[in-house]
Amino acid sequence: MLELFVISIQSALPLCLAVSILLAARAYSPRQRRTLARITWIVAATGLVIAALIAWLRLNTTHINVPTFNAIVGPLTLLAVIVFLVAVWIFRDRDLHDIDQGWHHRFLTVTALAALLATSVFYGFTYFFNIDAIVPMGSSFAETQSLLRLAGYALGTVLVIIASWGYVVSAARVPWYVRTAITTIVFIAMIGPRAVLLYQQFAARRMVPKSNTIFDWVLWIQAHEATTQLWLAILIAVPGVVAVWTHPRGKLVNPAQVRLHKADQISRRKFLALSVIGGAVFAATLTEGKRRAEYVPELSPIEPSALEGESVTVSRELVSDGHLHRFAYQASDNTEVRFLAIKKNEVAFGTGLDACEICGPSGYYEDKGKVICARCGVMMNIQTIGFEGGCNPIPIAYQVTADKLSFSVAELEGHASVFKK
Repeated sequence: MLELFVISIQSALPLCLAVSILLAARAYSPRQRRTLARITWIVAATGLVIAALIAWLRLNTTHINVPTFNAIVGPLTLLAVIVFLVAVWIFRDRDLHDIDQGWHHRFLTVTALAALLATSVFYGFTYFFNIDAIVPMGSSFAETQSLLRLAGYALGTVLVIIASWGYVVSAARVPWYVRTAITTIVFIAMIGPRAVLLYQQFAARRMVPKSNTIFDWVLWIQAHEATTQLWLAILIAVPGVVAVWTHPRGKLVNPAQVRLHKADQISRRKFLALSVIGGAVFAATLTEGKRRAEYVPELSPIEPSALEGESVTVSRELVSDGHLHRFAYQASDNTEVRFLAIKKNEVAFGTGLDACEICGPSGYYEDKGKVICARCGVMMNIQTIGFEGGCNPIPIAYQVTADKLSFSVAELEGHASVFKK
C-alpha cells in the first residue's frame, strides 16, 4: 500500500499541479464563465483520455514506444508551456475577469488551454501507466494485496487533488507577481529536467550535437529526481502562506464589510492549513515514505546443513526457535537449491523451497515475526507454510527425529529447475 501511495503522489503531483495552475490562469469575463468552463472540461478530458489510451496501448500492445512518445509529445509540451509562461508575463497585473476582454486575455486563455491539453497527455500518460502496478504479476484484482495497493494509489491521488484545489484558491488571492513567479518556478522545476533528458535523447539519435555538459546534467537529474519532486511539494504550499501574509489590513466601519473581511481572513487561514499540511505530507512521503517503500530487505544467510547418504539434514534445535531458517543443497548440475524451515507448533514444522509458483526463486525473509515474499511483499500465514497455494513456498517433505530434520536428496534434485537462471 505504501509503495503505491508514494508512486501515486510522484505521478499525480506534476499532473494535478500543472492542471491547477493552468485552470487558475484562464482569463474570462463573468458572462463567459460557463462557455469557457465547458471548453476547459472538453480540453482536459480529451488530454486525459488520450493519455489513458496511450498507456493502455503501451501495456497491452507493442504499438507504443515510450522514447518515441517522449520525443513527440515532450517537445510539444515544452513549447506549449513556454508560450504560456510568455503570456503570463505579458499579462502582468491585469484583471483576469475584466468585463472588457482584450488580446492579452485571449492570448493567456488560449495558451493556457493549449498547455492544459499538452500537459494532460504528457503527465497523464505516466499516471495511467503506473496504474498497472496495482495488480502484481500473477495476482488478480480481487486479491487483498491488490485492493490494498489500489487503496494506496487512490488515497495518494485524492490528497494531491485536494492540495491542488487549495493551490488554485490561494493563488487567486496573492499579488500577481507572486503568482507569476511561482507559476514560472513550478513549470521550470517540472519541464526543465524533462527538457535536458529530451536533448540527450535527441543527441543519442544524432538529431542534435552531443554535449558532455548535458550528459553530466542528465546524470545529476537521474540521481536527484526526488529533489525536484520535493520542491513541487514545497511550492504547492507557498500560495497559502502568501495569501495569509498579504491579507488586506485596516479599520473598517461598515458592518457588512467587517463580516466579509473576517470571513475572507478565516478562509485564507483554512487554506493555509490545507496547503501546509498537504506540503508536509507530500514532503514526508517523497523522503521517508519513499525510503521505506523502496527498502529491500536482505535475505537471511544460508545456514549449515549436512549431506548424509540420500538425505540432507539440519539441526532440529536450530530450527526450533520459531524463526525462519534458510538452507541450500548443491545439486548434481551445480544449481543451488534453497529451502527453508520454520517451527509452527510443538509437533510440526513448515518446510518448503525458498521459492514459489508465482514469484519464482525470489526468496522469503522474516520481518517482525512475519514471513514475507521478497518480490511481491505478500505476508505468509506461517501455519500454511508447507501447503500448496498462493504465494506459499513450494512445499517439500521432511522427516523429523529427536535431533534432526531430514530432506530427500532426490526431491531436492527434482526441484533444481526452479532455481536455474
